[in-house]
Amino acid sequence: MLEVYLFINPLGSRCMKSEKSILRLADQIFGDISYQFIPLLNPHMIDQHLKVTNQDCHNLNLRNEQFNLHYRIILDYKAALFQGKKKGRLFLLTLQNQLVEQGQPYSEKLVLEVAKHVHLDLSMFTEDRNSELARRAFQADQRLASEMKVADPSTAVLYNANVSDCGLKLPDVTYQGLYEICENNGLLAKQALEHQKPTPNLHVL
Repeated sequence: MLEVYLFINPLGSRCMKSEKSILRLADQIFGDISYQFIPLLNPHMIDQHLKVTNQDCHNLNLRNEQFNLHYRIILDYKAALFQGKKKGRLFLLTLQNQLVEQGQPYSEKLVLEVAKHVHLDLSMFTEDRNSELARRAFQADQRLASEMKVADPSTAVLYNANVSDCGLKLPDVTYQGLYEICENNGLLAKQALEHQKPTPNLHVL
């Protein structure tokens, strides 16, 4: 069993490429695989996002605005995941396409259109996206990122349960990087950082 945890910025174009790389490999070469896209939210990530999008990272109002926007999108994603991982991922990818690739502004109308498009139960989704359960799921994600020592989006942590209890941390995930890891039985890669698997936390999400 190969377990892949990809930590993402839901508004990051680089993260979208990483997500698609994992989906491509899952379809092509992975056998027994479990993968999750886990949203990050921290000041460092907001700094990165503002710089990449050529915005003033020293503007406090802008930083707060971006933080709140990312937080809102993450809660939407967590609410979609409550209706199944496959639907949740499809919701995320569809919303990202609208926001990042198509340049659509985030709005309640857009979110509900995407939810309808991917066949979510709209009544349940509307309730869940504002629920304490969604907020707790977000907090669990941030704890997992902290325990795995992940601060940057587009970072993946991989475990091969058939080989050992140790994991590999791969920054800046690409298709080629993942492919090379999967060709090695021990999940070895030059840029990977080996660390002890935090067993109690792998079943939180």
